[in-house]
Order: sequence, then structure tokens, then C-alpha cells
Amino acid sequence: MVESPDLREAFLSESPLFDGLGKAEIDDLVERAEIHEFTAEQIVVEEGTLGDAIFLLYDGRLSVHTRDEEGRDVELATLDRRGAFFGEISLADSGPRSATVRADSGAVLLKLSLDALNAFFAQFSDAQVVVLRNIARVLAQRLRDSNALVSTISSS
Repeated sequence: MVESPDLREAFLSESPLFDGLGKAEIDDLVERAEIHEFTAEQIVVEEGTLGDAIFLLYDGRLSVHTRDEEGRDVELATLDRRGAFFGEISLADSGPRSATVRADSGAVLLKLSLDALNAFFAQFSDAQVVVLRNIARVLAQRLRDSNALVSTISSS
């Protein structure tokens, strides 16, 4: 579990989402973060609902799903690396969530609500640019991975 503030500080410092932030900024985020535990098969966020937070995986395994045009469940990704995050699109777009995230095993997540992040950015305005740049870097890698997958599928 991530109970101690020192563990949370180390965890947030290692996350690609917060790469480049200073100690004061990380300490502030630690105070704002909420710890949530999920059991196997429990839904963390559901496709179509309002995106109101970013989640960071501390422990466990998650799967990301959507429904195809015929209503079949399609697994898009597996998140099992500590520090992996999702929900970041809600920072840029207030639309509905684009996928469902489910715990495949017991999972421990840190949640940062948009309200908490907006208050954080109001206090540390330079941090917003750093965090958004980190999100853009991760989204670019996800796009590259998706393009490679589509290329592989279309070549088959």
C-alpha cells in the first residue's frame, strides 16, 4: 500500500507524468492525491462517463476496453507498470471518457481529481506546462504504438 507520504512522494517523483517537477511541487501533489483500492474485475472508470480525474497505477494490473460498432468488448491495452496513468485526456477535453478501465487483479491507484490539479496549477503555474508536455509525450508514444498495430493488422 502507499500509505506513507514518503512512499507517495517517491512514487510520484518516478512517474513519467510528473517528470521534471521539483520537490515542493511533488510534496503538494502528495497532499492532494487520494489512494483508492480496487478488487479484481472492479470497474475503475467507465466509457461514456465524465472524466473528472487522472489515475496513476501504484500496484496491480488494469485493462482498458471499449465497445466496437456491434457492441463487442475490445481490449485496447493492459496497464501493469507502476506509474502508468490514464484519464489524462480529461485535462484537455471535458468530453466523456473514451474507454472503460477495469482492475484485472487487485489494484492500488492514486487519484488526482481535476479540481485538485487545477488548484495545483493555480499555485504552481509553471508545472502545468511540464505536466502537459509529459502527457503529450506519452500520447505520442501511444499513437506510434497504435499506428504500428494498425500497420501490422492491415498487412495480414
